[in-house]
Amino acid sequence: MSLLQRMLLGGLLVSLCACESEYVEREIGYKGRARVNPWLAAETFARNYDFTVESLATWRAPEPGDAVWLVPASILNNESFVRRVEAWVDGGGHLVLLVEHAAAETNDWRNFEPELSLAKPLLDMLRRVGLELDENTSAHGTTTSAGEIRLEEDEFKVQAKSRATVALKGAAPGVFASTRVRSGRVSVLTDARPLRNRWIADNQHADFLLALLETTATQGDVVFIRGTGLSFWGMVGRHLWPVLCGLAVLLGLWLWKNLSRFGPVEAEAMPASGRGYDHHLEALGNFHWRLDRAAALISPLRDQLLERGQRICPRSARMDEEFLMLLAARSGLSKEQVYRALAAPIPADTLSATRTVADIQVLLRVLT
Repeated sequence: MSLLQRMLLGGLLVSLCACESEYVEREIGYKGRARVNPWLAAETFARNYDFTVESLATWRAPEPGDAVWLVPASILNNESFVRRVEAWVDGGGHLVLLVEHAAAETNDWRNFEPELSLAKPLLDMLRRVGLELDENTSAHGTTTSAGEIRLEEDEFKVQAKSRATVALKGAAPGVFASTRVRSGRVSVLTDARPLRNRWIADNQHADFLLALLETTATQGDVVFIRGTGLSFWGMVGRHLWPVLCGLAVLLGLWLWKNLSRFGPVEAEAMPASGRGYDHHLEALGNFHWRLDRAAALISPLRDQLLERGQRICPRSARMDEEFLMLLAARSGLSKEQVYRALAAPIPADTLSATRTVADIQVLLRVLT
């Protein structure tokens, strides 16, 4: 390497070392279970206070043993779901409805929230229980912020902001409202972020969650629903498993009956059928009968019989009475049988053909 090249390389190294570098730390989210379950911290918090917690990925109807349901509002998107939830609330359940930032696929590290599209049956149900939910669907609409949330006689310091607002009838709109409904309760939180993994440890968010759970009149499970849809195969597995078991049994029986590998073990070498001489003879006779009613089989035998008879009696070439009497006397057959063997027309059926061939064979033996 020349001196000039060394100087250039050294200058390049000095310039690279002199460049200033800047490190930027950017949060991209959680890993593992917390990445796919935004309510994991809330579930763990509830378990630590001896609540029985159930986490669901998809919708299922509320059960009598459920005490609190924390569910995104987008899941209650049809009349059937809303009617079942309303009946469960009337029986003593506590429905906590989460409006914005409630979907499982929402990224807590991105300031993006899709437009709301709440179902009319859900809004009608809220009106029946005395709550007015106003969904501000404009992408640049005004937002409502809250630094405190009041639940019963307690106030909690929170940080919530949403485009939608909720209020009791006649009250000022805000981000949270709760009301008793017969034996149960309905609570609406328009900003679900205070209960999600990233923010539940801030301010008094955890205390607010505990107060929500403790205001429930009945004892039972606390159910967190993080899914956004209904699984067809989940419904089949939950409600039609007896039918599936029956179909599986029927399929197994059909396979055992129709497939050799599912049935009894067969012999290594099965005895060959149709190789005996009698079978071949039967097949040959059947062929001749179907061909020309055995005419090709009977004619050579008759010619052979006439040839042998000519050797004995010169006049046997003529089918006269003397020749027929001669053959009947020697064979023991009647004159009609001898005539049928020599000159009868084509047999009408297989039985007549068999008798004719048998008589010809008798005559051939006596003329040998």
